[in-house]
Amino acid sequence: MLSPAKVRTCEKRDLKAVAGLLNELKEVADTDNDFNEEGLQIIFAAMEDPGIYLNFVAEADGAIAGFISVIFYKSLFHKGGTALINELIISDHYRGKGIGRLLIDKVKEEAISRGMDELEVGTEKTNKNAQAFYRKCGFDEEFVLMGMEF
Repeated sequence: MLSPAKVRTCEKRDLKAVAGLLNELKEVADTDNDFNEEGLQIIFAAMEDPGIYLNFVAEADGAIAGFISVIFYKSLFHKGGTALINELIISDHYRGKGIGRLLIDKVKEEAISRGMDELEVGTEKTNKNAQAFYRKCGFDEEFVLMGMEF
């Protein structure tokens, strides 16, 4: 039986497990990146400003079951600011068990406590499962996010 998941701040020691989650995500994401702990440590170190970046993991059964990364930013249009979910990954083994919603609730709670006006998330157009999940969590399609990769 699955033990209740606990959400906590992501730490450097979690990066090996987070790399595994990112590699699982490659199945539905359009990327050739190979994620490893060493590479993530460099990026993670650059994300040390908790006023802008916040990363959480969900632990269940002694394992990292999920990861969420959020960016908090100000804009002139949204007086309080915006919280943007950068990444949300749940291990295949733990999908459908409420862990994604638990992580989103944690980020939403944090955004509200910081006085943010909104919580946003983007996903690839082809990832219909993620889109359905986000709709269940209360997100709606209010704009189109466009990207330019280089």
